[in-house]
Amino acid sequence: MNIEEYTIWIWLAIFVITIIVEAATQDLVSIWFSLGSLVALAISGFSAWWVEVIVFLVVSIIALLLTRPIMKKLMQRNERKTNTDDFIGKKLKAISDISKYDAGEVKLNGIIYTAILMEDSYDTILKDSIVEVVAIKGNRLVVKSTGGNE
Repeated sequence: MNIEEYTIWIWLAIFVITIIVEAATQDLVSIWFSLGSLVALAISGFSAWWVEVIVFLVVSIIALLLTRPIMKKLMQRNERKTNTDDFIGKKLKAISDISKYDAGEVKLNGIIYTAILMEDSYDTILKDSIVEVVAIKGNRLVVKSTGGNE
């Protein structure tokens, strides 16, 4: 068995596998190895297998070192930081009744927000009761009763 006869298929298989891995992930994982295998595939009919392996490694490493920092910056997700996480745990006053089937309102920092009960709660929270924010669902604050009134 002569490995030289199969290197074209080996490099083609590595190329296909690395492209599939790259397509399946959301991060740059194997694109550099795809480039290395493509160059090795291009020279596979003209050189020894060990030369192809060296070319594959050198091209992959150079591509990785030169492009990864740039690509990471370009692909960096724009994360919008908001203050909504600060709402969790806040104790607020209900400015209208809040029931299982009817949303109510609470006021936080002078802004009126729609409030809904936790999914497992069936009690109605009356106006002027103190509630605690336990989550945010869309644009609504999910609240639970603290059992206290103003």
